[in-house]
Amino acid sequence: MGVDRDTQIGYHIADSPLGRLLIAASSKGLCSLMWGDRDREFLEVLERRFGWHTLGPGLERPERWFEPVNRFLEGEPVDLSFPLDPGGTGFQQTVWRRLREIPLGRTLTYAGLAKDLGNPGGVRAVAGACAANPVALVIPCHRVIRSDGGLGGYRWGLQRKRRLLSLEASMAEDGPWKLTAPAGPERVGAALPDPLSERGSHQESGNP
Repeated sequence: MGVDRDTQIGYHIADSPLGRLLIAASSKGLCSLMWGDRDREFLEVLERRFGWHTLGPGLERPERWFEPVNRFLEGEPVDLSFPLDPGGTGFQQTVWRRLREIPLGRTLTYAGLAKDLGNPGGVRAVAGACAANPVALVIPCHRVIRSDGGLGGYRWGLQRKRRLLSLEASMAEDGPWKLTAPAGPERVGAALPDPLSERGSHQESGNP
């Protein structure tokens, strides 16, 4: 899950329910999804992270990325299991994979995340990996909070973190949805299956 040095990355900036949004992708998958207040700041961050690649404002089929993201931000629990290509160190990638397993409507503490990864003393390290996450929402670092119930940090602003958690809590009232269900990219934008409904169907059919 790393970006090759000769990779071409296209990006597109547009409005979203949480403000200006940049989405950048390579031919392998999503490299960056970030909110901001000024377009110039987006480009500065993108240049710092992926500056050794060919960057250009030519994201192929931007609606493929923006449409399901905006639907989700408007309260529709759709599948956002995009193919990913965010780069990162081996440790960061391990943390980011674990983040994608946190169900919608749930949170995990930084200490709990460190314990899950077999390193209960590594709270600062996992917090750093969350802060380095270049793909907001799809890699849901906003679902990690402090042990005392405080929000902790969020590189795209605590107001956005609070709004995301509130939005997901309201969507999760009908079932324990997962933001990124394990499915192929052709499912992106599809309604997420409700595990409770699936369990009931199995029981009715006699399957375990």
